[in-house]
Amino acid sequence: MIYDMLFHIAFYCAAFLVSLTTIVFTKLQKRTDLVQNRLFLLMNYIVIINSLTCICTEIFETFMGQVPIFSKCILVSQFLYFFVHIAIAPALYNYVMNVTDSFSFRPPIIKYVGMIPYIISELFVLTNPLTGYVYYYNENMQFVRGWAEVMIYLFSLGYMIIATGCLLLSWNTMRKRNRYALLYFFCITLFGVVMQFLYIGIKSELFCEGLALMGLMLTVENEDDRLNTVIGVYNRNALRMDVSHLLAKKHVINVICLKITNMDAINRITGLSYTDQIMVEISDFLKTLVDRSSIYHPNPESMVLVLKYDRFQKGKKDVLGIAKRIYNRFQSEWTIHGVPIKLTPVVIAAEVPTNINGIDSLMYMIDGPVPDDIDNTILTHDDLQFLMRRSAVEEVVSKGLAEGKFEVYYQPTYCTDGVKLHGAEALIRLHDKNLGELYPDEFIPIAEQTGYIDDIDDFVLHQVCAFIKTGEPKRLGMDCINVNLSVLQCMRDDFVSHIIGIVESYGIPKSFINFEITESVSASDYNLLSDVIRKLKEQGFQFSMDDYGTGYSNMHSLFSLDFDIVKIDKSILWDSDKSERGQIILESCIHMIKQMKRKILVEGVETKSHVEKLKALGVDFYQGYYFSKPITKTQLLDYCKAG
Repeated sequence: MIYDMLFHIAFYCAAFLVSLTTIVFTKLQKRTDLVQNRLFLLMNYIVIINSLTCICTEIFETFMGQVPIFSKCILVSQFLYFFVHIAIAPALYNYVMNVTDSFSFRPPIIKYVGMIPYIISELFVLTNPLTGYVYYYNENMQFVRGWAEVMIYLFSLGYMIIATGCLLLSWNTMRKRNRYALLYFFCITLFGVVMQFLYIGIKSELFCEGLALMGLMLTVENEDDRLNTVIGVYNRNALRMDVSHLLAKKHVINVICLKITNMDAINRITGLSYTDQIMVEISDFLKTLVDRSSIYHPNPESMVLVLKYDRFQKGKKDVLGIAKRIYNRFQSEWTIHGVPIKLTPVVIAAEVPTNINGIDSLMYMIDGPVPDDIDNTILTHDDLQFLMRRSAVEEVVSKGLAEGKFEVYYQPTYCTDGVKLHGAEALIRLHDKNLGELYPDEFIPIAEQTGYIDDIDDFVLHQVCAFIKTGEPKRLGMDCINVNLSVLQCMRDDFVSHIIGIVESYGIPKSFINFEITESVSASDYNLLSDVIRKLKEQGFQFSMDDYGTGYSNMHSLFSLDFDIVKIDKSILWDSDKSERGQIILESCIHMIKQMKRKILVEGVETKSHVEKLKALGVDFYQGYYFSKPITKTQLLDYCKAG
């Protein structure tokens, strides 16, 4: 008798310790705010309470002969066991329905109807002291099952069957590990229940339930791969998975995207990286508006709220109201480490799939720059047409090379006399019958983000080399053709050898190619960039700094990088026509660059007075519509021959 008691108690103690460990770990990880988290903890509490009542029952049954009062205590502990334990099946049912999001497509009354078997079971237990329908003890104080206990087991089996069905229906929309973890829970729990039902002397039910719950803790409840642990909200991977899951379940989703547009400027001004600290403060504020489960941090400058609703909900969440509250908060400063900081937000409110047609378009909205011509700080509905445009442009870019939609145009550059041809700048254009003529400022950023930029740049260089190979540029008196490069291109490990390989394959003089670089203010590795320029100049290539004076270029790169020509941006020239201060800026720029022994090309030359002004200032080369707009290769040849 003693050995049987110890054997049974060992099972119960093991179940108690496993569930207690699971609860402690869950609490330490602070995974308690979601409905599924609370249901998960409830199941563990049930196992713990039942383990304690079963341990007491074993002790009471073993020693009731020596301690008569234990006969009464047995009745109390058994009553508590049944009263608590029958809640685990409906708790599991509700847990699975929440994890699989199965309640969303059923009327709310289904939740209440689903609890009827549980209520009936509890009524059986509550009235059992009078009826003995669930269980009773005979005159020898032996436990005897009643017919109602079989009914309770059947109700529990029904809950498991429904939960399993919902799991299978949601199989393709769930994470792989969640599918198999829930399946494991069912199997091991069912094994323990069936074993104890058939062989009452084997107390396996609670132990198997405790093991299964620990398995769920390590898989379904463990969200380490989904969380940004620094910010304390969900990450980009979680956003993609959750939105894809909701769309697969036919949800309509409201998305609020918050973009901080001056984060880089703050870091440059302060000399510190406040990004994480700022996002922690913002996420704490957002948690006052919505549940943590709705907040995502997909990139360093953005936060996203995902708010779902379904056909059975009477009203949608006040999405625009939430967006306005977010915007209004940003009208005040944020205090980061005691430093007041003014953040500039753009808030975008959209409905998926109504305004945005899918996960890819949503990620465009989150990652893509907001167009300069959109002035609204809160963007909704018609403001989001730029996303549809962007999606269409990306499709054209992805097929452009294969379908021959790209074409290289050339804009001539002239020497100081305004007569002698100096060369031409190669400019890429993209033609599409539906979208019309696409210009680089629209499709190049998209090409960079989608990975097509290298192929496009190679296409331009091949076209320029082939043009030079014909000998026409030299016969026209050109000294070089300018080809645009980005800093990111130059940072590639094989960039120098790749460029040399392309040009040498055409057998043309390298000095005929002048690479233009727009030096970004965010580029920091000047040593690497300087080394690339040095190696290519040793091969005979020329280099120009493009867009000087726009803010994209800076004094550090002008002094540290070995450029042959500095191209002054057209805005500097045009501003000189508007004010005396603009004229002073133009003269100062030209004077400084000449002092550095660099040649000067000015863009945006549109009038004869521009030519005369720049000639007087000693500029070396001109480029602009006064001479010619960008034209095709054939048009360039005709233009030069006619001139």
